[in-house]
Amino acid sequence: MRVLIDSDVVIAAMAGTEDQSEASQVVMDALAEGRFTGITTPVLMANIMFVLTNKWRISRKHVDRERVVKAMNGLLPLFTMVPVSHADFYASFASEFIDLEDGVQHFAALHATGVDAIITCNTKDFGPSRIPVMEPTTFAANHLE
Repeated sequence: MRVLIDSDVVIAAMAGTEDQSEASQVVMDALAEGRFTGITTPVLMANIMFVLTNKWRISRKHVDRERVVKAMNGLLPLFTMVPVSHADFYASFASEFIDLEDGVQHFAALHATGVDAIITCNTKDFGPSRIPVMEPTTFAANHLE
């Protein structure tokens, strides 16, 4: 199974303090074990890196860069990266996606072909999706048991 994992799932797993952190960690553990193929985009990875950079600030001007790089070096090999093209942006603009960035992710996954599902902590933003969308708890219960 090929699954696009939204950045909020990765961040929830790493944070450990959010509502869906436990289920997100189950998903990430299964990904690390090779139980399914994780799909990502450069935009999603950049979002994760941005959040980690802001979370791991030593001071206003200094980031714990080594910690961010170590985390990203651990994450990147877990995923297959699919490209984001101009067409994905234009498709998002022309779609009913309220959150245009989520629309870009959706269309990148759709154009990559063979993506079976999108896992996100915020399913309502993916209402117009043509790919099945589920929360980490639903994915874990239906596909990892």
